Amino acid sequence: PILSFLAEESLVITQMIRNFKSNSYFFLFGIIIFYVSPGCIYSPNDRVDSLFNIYEGVQYFYDLKRPDETHLMPDKLEEISGISYVDGVHLVCVEDEHGYVYNYDLMLKDFTPEWKFSGDGDYEDVLYHEDSVYVLESDGDIYQFHYSKSGAADAVKYENRLSTKNDTEGLGFDPIEKNLLIACKEKIDLDGKETDGWNVYSFDLSTKTILEKPFYTLTSSQLKSFFEANRDFEYEEERIVVKPSAIAFNPLDSHFYILVSVGKMIVVIDQEKNIKATYSIPEKLLKQPEGITFSPSGELWISSEGVDGPGRILSFKPQTK
Repeated sequence: PILSFLAEESLVITQMIRNFKSNSYFFLFGIIIFYVSPGCIYSPNDRVDSLFNIYEGVQYFYDLKRPDETHLMPDKLEEISGISYVDGVHLVCVEDEHGYVYNYDLMLKDFTPEWKFSGDGDYEDVLYHEDSVYVLESDGDIYQFHYSKSGAADAVKYENRLSTKNDTEGLGFDPIEKNLLIACKEKIDLDGKETDGWNVYSFDLSTKTILEKPFYTLTSSQLKSFFEANRDFEYEEERIVVKPSAIAFNPLDSHFYILVSVGKMIVVIDQEKNIKATYSIPEKLLKQPEGITFSPSGELWISSEGVDGPGRILSFKPQTK
């Protein structure tokens, strides 16, 4: 819900935010300071959250402060970098460095033996689709293999026009156009030139090529406009810094969810590429969120690399108003 503040209290929190020396608004989520007013105690952390938790315009929403399940990862998945829904029992996972994928059993909270698909590298995300597994490398290369141990051993690699300059982080699927989606962490286009925003590109599964026109470009100005249309607050565009780390389609509401690790938020867009909602991610629960996936019923899973602790996967059931 939208919070209503007394005028003088709004001035206090506004000044606190503007005085905070950070490159981005979103690092404010970690502040733990309390302001005391007559008869009330308010948390500026909650107030800042309210500036970025904006989901009044959607039918379904998620309470990211209250996970339904928490799955702690073993040491080999401390740097878990991507997850994808397989069925009601399994998620497939990938970690950064060693060229393995892992099947995680949600019921047993354990792994089947890992599958080797390549040598050491920099692997950023994984996607399961129609009995195939796709793994994204940070230079944009994509590995494809059948969902099996023998399939992993015969993985095929597709190179394309993306490179390490783009720093490709997220791999999703567009069920409308039947293409893979690749989210870039850096504001660089296919020719290596700087752009105004963070691009998501389509990978055509029939031709195994990147489409020239981005599927979507997320910009600071878009976010500023969305925030100010929904909150009575003036946002400074230069402080709105996001770097996408994953993307997934939610079958429940037919929206695309872009996970932002640097910036700690989720941006939700509809099929017309309009921003519909944003969520701030609690850093205490997800210190370095890197992976996102959905079940057919809309249950949300987010994975986070381990920072001073094990990697983890959290699940959130959809809620309605």
